[in-house]
Amino acid sequence: MKLAILLPGYIDSPDYLHFIVIQKGLQKLGYKVVRLDPCGLWGGGDASRYSITNYLKDIKDVIDKSKGEDVTEIILVGHSIGGFVSIIAGEKYKEVSKVIALCPPAEFDNPPIKWDNNGYRISERDLPEDSKKKRVFRIPVSFAYDSFTYNAAETVKRIEKPLMILIALEDTIVPPSETEQLVKAAKNPYVVRVEKMGHDFRFSEEECFIVVEKIEMFLKR
Repeated sequence: MKLAILLPGYIDSPDYLHFIVIQKGLQKLGYKVVRLDPCGLWGGGDASRYSITNYLKDIKDVIDKSKGEDVTEIILVGHSIGGFVSIIAGEKYKEVSKVIALCPPAEFDNPPIKWDNNGYRISERDLPEDSKKKRVFRIPVSFAYDSFTYNAAETVKRIEKPLMILIALEDTIVPPSETEQLVKAAKNPYVVRVEKMGHDFRFSEEECFIVVEKIEMFLKR
């Protein structure tokens, strides 16, 4: 059995369009797909556990639960912060076979000092079923302190397994120049640069299909 774990970005829902499209594409290639809800954020709405450290623990839980299923391959596919986490987890967990990072940042640039004095930040995301409606989360400042203990630009140097990095050349959330830092630091990465695409390609089904095509090309190498 081949397992793919899909990793959402910062407070993103695992039910967003891009992950649905990627899931269907991977299933056609024979993968069992798990769309992770990091720290149960969308399932329970409690943000107190939300951190990169707990995100990594949730990935390991999925890996451990699959051990009785005769797994032959485990891939991580992450977008944005999920792409950042895919690099950290890909290096950390030996069970991971391949890493796919879509529009990942190299490091965090939001120091805790910028967070609300009350110890949390109000963040919101559109609902998967209705983009005009929002869900609000109170993200604790502990997320920021924890995040600053991780650096993908340093971690990627130690990855020996196949690694794909996708850069959306019109990305204004994670500038292409930042993701290029990962490309420069990585050992022989498979790099995809997509013109006329931004960070939130999830709002375009056509662009989601383009990303799936790029992933398939990487996996079939």
